[in-house]
Amino acid sequence: MIVPDKKNKSKRIVLTELYYTFTMENTSNNIMALSDLDKTKLRIEPDKELVSAVKEAIGSNIYDIDNSKLGFGMSIGEILSKGISKFTLNYTLGAKQKNNELPLLPAEEKLKKLQDNALKGTLIISQDDKDIAEFRLDSRQ
Repeated sequence: MIVPDKKNKSKRIVLTELYYTFTMENTSNNIMALSDLDKTKLRIEPDKELVSAVKEAIGSNIYDIDNSKLGFGMSIGEILSKGISKFTLNYTLGAKQKNNELPLLPAEEKLKKLQDNALKGTLIISQDDKDIAEFRLDSRQ
């Protein structure tokens, strides 16, 4: 990421992000279009252990996208009939270098605790503001 430094020049900083990569299989005869971000939303509903670990490490709930001060990203697309596709959700945790845009990464032991609890939640897929599917992160559904 490129950010301004104290002298208003560009400075490159390295972000650390928590990535979730999902593989989805379309068993229907129709194309599944998840690419319309106005209609389709993906979110992770964390369990209380994951919320506790992320708040301890980062200071806030990164899964609450509307109130998170850190970045969030999503890559989704179409899944062809009888096809398989991957998509990702990523959450910014901080930067390795001091800067004016993002907080520094927490200590390694706090990141480890967050990593150990990262699958304690549920992936929820919504379309037109209605939840249409839920998948536990800690199981292979």
